[in-house]
Amino acid sequence: MTSRLARHTLLNLLGLALPLFAALLVIPELLRQLGPGRFGVLTLVWALASYFGLFDLGLARALTQQLAAAKERSDTAVIGPLAATTLGLLALLGLSAGLLMGVLAPTIADHMRDLPDWAETVAVIRVIALMMPAIVVTAGLRGILEACHAFGAVNLVRLPLGLWTFAGAWLSLHLWGDSLVSIAWLLLAGRVVALLVHAWQVWHVLPEAAGRWHWRAALLRPLLVSGGWLTLSNVISPLMGYVDRFLIGVMLSAAAVAYYATPQEIVTRLWIVPSALTSVLLPTFAARSVRADGSDALLLDRAVHALFLIMLPITTGLALFADELLSLWLGAEFAVVSAPLLKVFAVGILINCLAHLPLTWLHAVGQFRVPALMHCVLLPLFLAALWLLCRQFGPFGAALAWLARMVVDAMTLFLLCWRARGAAPSWLAWVPGAALAATAFAGLMLQGTDARLGWWLAMLGATATIAWRRFGRPRAS
Repeated sequence: MTSRLARHTLLNLLGLALPLFAALLVIPELLRQLGPGRFGVLTLVWALASYFGLFDLGLARALTQQLAAAKERSDTAVIGPLAATTLGLLALLGLSAGLLMGVLAPTIADHMRDLPDWAETVAVIRVIALMMPAIVVTAGLRGILEACHAFGAVNLVRLPLGLWTFAGAWLSLHLWGDSLVSIAWLLLAGRVVALLVHAWQVWHVLPEAAGRWHWRAALLRPLLVSGGWLTLSNVISPLMGYVDRFLIGVMLSAAAVAYYATPQEIVTRLWIVPSALTSVLLPTFAARSVRADGSDALLLDRAVHALFLIMLPITTGLALFADELLSLWLGAEFAVVSAPLLKVFAVGILINCLAHLPLTWLHAVGQFRVPALMHCVLLPLFLAALWLLCRQFGPFGAALAWLARMVVDAMTLFLLCWRARGAAPSWLAWVPGAALAATAFAGLMLQGTDARLGWWLAMLGATATIAWRRFGRPRAS
């Protein structure tokens, strides 16, 4: 089981990470040929498509959880109707999202400042609107594949689709010049192909659903309740993720936003690691929870330890060499302001990556409501802390508020997890990990680069040794 989870996680990580490298190669060319204004329109359209993708209302994740549990119970009578009902509902939602985006296209363009070509922007948004049914339904099909642990099939499509997002734009530039509309049509073609391939894969991984693909109205309520709470979390989480930047822009300056957002963007790219793991763990947790033997809780504890040992060297490396990395990339003047923020963000992202695991477990066992309500409570508290600390300490104060949110979010999710498990918090079990993390980040007090490098290498060796003793040694039979 551990080997299979590791293999599937690695597949997910490759599917998520390789398109980022393609972006690094292609974006400079897109920026040069399109110019800052028209490239800005393209990036805003990409963001718009991602945001409207929330129109799946959390149904894809709810489908993964319920389908994995049904397969574990061998409840073949419900598998086909559950998949068909969810996909039908997603199709309706995707069509609604596309229609809304198409109607609002002129209004959206009106609210964009200094557009190079208003008519072209409206046309591009309307092509993106045609993508919405494919985007939303594909999310549901991917949820089915993940419930069936078909992660090879998932990434067989995810990787080329992610590459096509950037390679398609590059190809359009060389075939039809700097037309944003042509780029949008090529992106649409890629989404349609991805939809068809996903559908073909689902047909083959669900043979027990053959002849049972029909709508069942009785399944709507549990799907919509679960999906509704997930949607609430999905709306609030991005809001908390970006409101700090807007507040800095209002209270301080646009330059302060750049100093703040750049190191934050660096660390949040590390989310691909827990994302790759949790998409594998969600159906596994859901299936094991059906057995009621506690194996899902044991797997959660093991996953937390593994993710901690993976993320600790990465985050401490970012913190220890923040000045050097930012100076090399963006210059010493930029690093003077942003390096202290990167150090704070590195600590916070380690904590936040671990918080993905109890949240995934809660969703897998059907606990959607409480985490969503927790995010509702956390939002005003974060806004208040953000305003007070930003006013007092500037961007560094905003970073401290962000760190505090990460700590409170993680502690609350672990407490909710322990409560749902009916187990008392085992605080002593956290002492060795907390001591190791504190020791690793204590290297920030060292002055020279060589001294910090030696410290980091020593901590890397210690972490590798612990990982080998915990996971690598063959167990006695």
